[in-house]
Amino acid sequence: MILIVAEHGAKIGKEGERLYVSYPSEEIAKNYVPIIKLEQLIIESKATLTSGAIDLLTANGVPTLFFRGGKPVGILHSYVAHGTVAVRRAQILAYESSIGTAFILSTLKGAITNKRNLLRRIQKNRQLEPKVETLIKGKIEELDGYLEKDHSQFLKSKILNNRDKLFAFEGAAADAYFSALKELISPDFNFLNRNRRPPRDPVNSMLSYAYSILTMKVLSGVLIAGLEPYAGFLHTDRSGKPSFVLDLIEEFRQPIVDRLILRLIGKSEVSPDDFTIQGQYCKMKDAFKKHFLGELITSFTQTEINELTGKSMSFEQHIIHQARSAGKYFKGEIENYYPFTLTR
Repeated sequence: MILIVAEHGAKIGKEGERLYVSYPSEEIAKNYVPIIKLEQLIIESKATLTSGAIDLLTANGVPTLFFRGGKPVGILHSYVAHGTVAVRRAQILAYESSIGTAFILSTLKGAITNKRNLLRRIQKNRQLEPKVETLIKGKIEELDGYLEKDHSQFLKSKILNNRDKLFAFEGAAADAYFSALKELISPDFNFLNRNRRPPRDPVNSMLSYAYSILTMKVLSGVLIAGLEPYAGFLHTDRSGKPSFVLDLIEEFRQPIVDRLILRLIGKSEVSPDDFTIQGQYCKMKDAFKKHFLGELITSFTQTEINELTGKSMSFEQHIIHQARSAGKYFKGEIENYYPFTLTR
């Protein structure tokens, strides 16, 4: 389970092998959670985390994500969960060779394939107006074009020499995808494009929040695989920024998060009334946030087939599998890295 602490003044402490959350108001009962049942802790308020709670969380490999103003500002995870020497060394050395470039190119192609395949699923399963149908078809063809381009020139040198061009490649595909997404979402949600820090409309509010939870899941997978979460390739190194996690997460944004949000909107399980606007910041109301988080957690347990490998497992297992495959690729144990891709 994922525990969210959103009340100001809350105290998270330890009693035996359980975490407890207590509140200044005596009207709110003390909440106990056995550590064995806890996957992640999310703190969204000004709360106190005791040293005993930190010991219990880190000893059991339970990561903690800190939010402020709707965005993640820090991660606490077990030091001993850092990667083994051999795989971390191979990962870092890959940055200085074409191996890192090949890895990032594979993840980006996987991400673009997922954007295209999600649009294809919607095109197949929804009754779209002719004008929207034509636009979606055009964007699918545009994404196909990006995938079919010859990128072999990137593979001749290390990532540092290719970063700007790869970012441009990623950005152009993202623009095509989100311009298509805009046509599939009711104008009532005021979704025009991807925006963040702060998210300014309900769709971006859901995207930003869910991507943050997904970041935690991918971080857990990266640590399980023995990789270094802060040694990325495409995303620049910055203190406190898990850049490798942000590289790997690209394969899972559309299959897990975007697909869920489109389903909730399509089934009228969310409306603009489930959000409040504070200045430019669009924020989920507590009741809907609880529902949304429950749906997101369920999504991680759903079984899906990787189109490239044919492997069928839950998304949680896919994340760990992809992280382990990356480690094997960096160490030279497998010839190619195959990203996670949705079936068409």
